[in-house]
Amino acid sequence: MPDRKTLLVSQVGTLGLPSPGSLVFFDAQTLKIRAAYPTAAVFNELAGENWGASNCPGKPAAEFSPLGISVKQRDDGRWQVAAVNHGQGMRVEMFELLKTGEQFGLSWRGCVVPPAEVSMNSVVLLRNGGFVASHMFDRTAPNLFGLSTGIWKSQLGFDTGYAFEWLPAAEQEFRVLKGSRGPFLNGIELSADERTVFVSVTSGNEVRKIDRGSGDLLAAVRIERPDNIRWDEHGFLLVASLTGSRLENLSCIKNTGENCGLAFDIVRINPENMATQEVFKHAGPPMGAATVAQQLGDSIYLGSFTGDRILKIPYKSPAK
Repeated sequence: MPDRKTLLVSQVGTLGLPSPGSLVFFDAQTLKIRAAYPTAAVFNELAGENWGASNCPGKPAAEFSPLGISVKQRDDGRWQVAAVNHGQGMRVEMFELLKTGEQFGLSWRGCVVPPAEVSMNSVVLLRNGGFVASHMFDRTAPNLFGLSTGIWKSQLGFDTGYAFEWLPAAEQEFRVLKGSRGPFLNGIELSADERTVFVSVTSGNEVRKIDRGSGDLLAAVRIERPDNIRWDEHGFLLVASLTGSRLENLSCIKNTGENCGLAFDIVRINPENMATQEVFKHAGPPMGAATVAQQLGDSIYLGSFTGDRILKIPYKSPAK
């Protein structure tokens, strides 16, 4: 967040079920959490201000369940937040980040609804108000043994997912980046100049570097079941990697909300040559299954898709 002491946290509901979640502000100094959306407070909702598509059906309902989120300062100087909402079919909610006194708030600014088959995981905003997002598998596929056959295919290595781009100037177009096709795409990030996309291919055990304009694959590095990707403050990428067994992983997914001790690594990537370095590894209590690592000062804050906690660990600057 702009103040360098607050984290915007996505609290997804039960995965795969119509269960509500929320966005909250976490103050890293006081360790207090405050509701961001939904909330009773109303922050400057401008009539007619739309940062989404013209066919957005309306504001999020009670089923709002955010997964991937992104915060970006726009070309016009305002701050935009995007949240992948799994609670109303599938859509990207757009918010403006505002501040009243010392408190941040979110004002809803519209939404983007992708094609019916798209199952989004993560999103990263562009300065022009567009975004690039990751698609995991066909969510319209039938179920088998209680799970989507799209998930089963992704676990077997079929190319079920891809990264795609949406722009406000072409609101009905969802442009697929050709070099991104793979089994179960997950975390996604952009270079500072917005020319390069970094995306996790979770079931393919790699992180890819892709030219955003052409969609060409530029490079890839092997990382076991990579999840979310975040920039650190030194220009390196931090990737959460799930290293525990796939069976335990599925058990944790089926019991979303409970704390999970699944083993994980945090890996640092040099974006220039894609060289990797292990930063941290852990399994068991107090928290496993870390799926995101966000630096704030001299610490990294780790989040998960399940459980009720955030893990804070010290972070050493990479060697020059």
